[in-house]
Amino acid sequence: MVASGRTIIEEIKSRIDIVEVIGSFVELRRTGSRFKALCPFHQEKTPSFIVFPERQTYHCFGCGKSGDVISFLMETQNLSFREAVEQLAQKAGVRFEPEKPKEKSPQSEIDSLYEINKLAARLFNHLLMNSKAAEHARDYLKDRGLSPATWEEWMLGYAPDSWDVTSKFLQKRGFSEDLIFKAGLTVERTGGGYYDRFRDRLMFPIKDKDGRFVGFGGRAIGEGIPKYMNTPETPIFTKGEHIYGIDVAKSAIKESNLVVVVEGYVDVITAHQYGFRNVVATLGTAITPSHVKLLSKMAANICLALDADTAGQAAALRGWEVLRDSIRRRSIPIRSKGRVISSDSKLEVLVKIATLPKGEDPDTLIRKDPSEWARIIEGAKTVIDHFFEIVERGYDLKTPQGKTQAIADLAPVIGDLGNPIERAHYESRLAKLVGVDENEIHLHVVQARKQSSRPGGGEAAPINLNSVSQEEMVLALLIRYPRLLGNLPEDFINDMENSPNKEILEKMQTLGHEKLTPESLLESVDESLRQHVERLVALASTQPELFSNEQLLELNKKINLIRRQRLRDLLHQHSLLLKEAMEQGDEESVRSLLQLVPTLASELRQYDPPASPYFKDSRSEIV
Repeated sequence: MVASGRTIIEEIKSRIDIVEVIGSFVELRRTGSRFKALCPFHQEKTPSFIVFPERQTYHCFGCGKSGDVISFLMETQNLSFREAVEQLAQKAGVRFEPEKPKEKSPQSEIDSLYEINKLAARLFNHLLMNSKAAEHARDYLKDRGLSPATWEEWMLGYAPDSWDVTSKFLQKRGFSEDLIFKAGLTVERTGGGYYDRFRDRLMFPIKDKDGRFVGFGGRAIGEGIPKYMNTPETPIFTKGEHIYGIDVAKSAIKESNLVVVVEGYVDVITAHQYGFRNVVATLGTAITPSHVKLLSKMAANICLALDADTAGQAAALRGWEVLRDSIRRRSIPIRSKGRVISSDSKLEVLVKIATLPKGEDPDTLIRKDPSEWARIIEGAKTVIDHFFEIVERGYDLKTPQGKTQAIADLAPVIGDLGNPIERAHYESRLAKLVGVDENEIHLHVVQARKQSSRPGGGEAAPINLNSVSQEEMVLALLIRYPRLLGNLPEDFINDMENSPNKEILEKMQTLGHEKLTPESLLESVDESLRQHVERLVALASTQPELFSNEQLLELNKKINLIRRQRLRDLLHQHSLLLKEAMEQGDEESVRSLLQLVPTLASELRQYDPPASPYFKDSRSEIV
């Protein structure tokens, strides 16, 4: 049998007997329904290590170590989580296919590629500022209204009309022909050797969000074809993942909580030169999910600034389809009487569209009238109002085909509205526009919401709270509010019994609150834990919006529930062991347990005071 994700862990545990596994390492002795042994984790003379077959767990009453069969192997055999799972999978007869490592270039090579691009950018900038051969490039920039100070700020450059100037410059600095080729700066000749990729072009260095040089955009100055040329895909550059100007704009984006997306390099540079510092551009592509993922982390508002022509409107439609499929959604939990949570949802990022006057692009408009640009961005319309305008202007709403198309295009956009009153308003507006009954429009919107309720499409599977452990609730809360990691008690992991949950918490703590996101957590965990993490992420999306003080109260409440249950279990187990020891006449165990039981009972009372005769105690309820 092949198993994967959380399924493999459940399958292994169902086939493995913890008593058999632990019994192969230590000598177990049955005492009633349990098994006792000298603890493998600390030195002792009297056995205090107990295995509980009915729960498939163990606990040492001497040192406090506890866990399941996976954590036992990890602790005693010094194995990683994955190694322990693989070993148990083999024993259980469950086929566990090894995770294929991602092919990556060595870090030293990656660093060299960044350095190559950085040196090439300095060469191109030096030539633009000083070379006679770059006169026509400087004239072009002056004609576009860009100052020499701006050329320097953006490290604009000029690639000479030569087959080998760039490559020779880099080779003299110790870089091999092969590495320069891998950086995308040369092209391989058919008969062997290499020649410079960028020749007689105005060069726009492309940096990642951290300011590292990853590639170039080159614009032909004369009659060169193609007009624009980018670095090909390399180990550090993928066209659909990078955003021009993000390194310069990120501070202004975060400060204004708004990012304005335009189409061209010069559009971005002109905007910044005139003080509009939150403007960026895609690299000649439609907006992609990678772009959305990056931008939505920086701002809650995205404005697409588009030309008024047909191509610009088409770009708006394509851009919105990508945005609505890629933007994280905030789920609003809905409880049923059966304690099942389903969820409504809304997009967490507000998208607006700014349409420029006919014949204008951002560069020309800003140079002509900066205040007009500011007014247009300020007055950008919501996506839904923009698309209503497109439908009203461009669809033949007198025909059944035109009405059908209008409903098909607008129903998903209406469905993405998180406020039901807003949805009702626009459903009514669409019904009047196409002359169709409001109930019919409402049905189309409901269907559209079902299809788009998750980034992958389809309605999210309900989560039954009765199947969710308190450990999982804590992990979900940490995913929803990563800053709570700093409020987690240092010894909390010792209160957890589930090995996968422990492993996930350790990954969270390694990432830290600044880097912890659903995506980073999924990337950091082993393949065998991915489905479990995906379930936790889905659970996290159902967590309600809480103020910071409420978040901490909720965390402490769940931790107390876990500790209270653990102490109750320990007290119950100790009481049973005490009863068995008394029946067997084991005086030494009786003395030891008689000391421990009152201590546990006292500690439990801290978390479990007597119920009030006046108020209902709801603390044990699952929230």
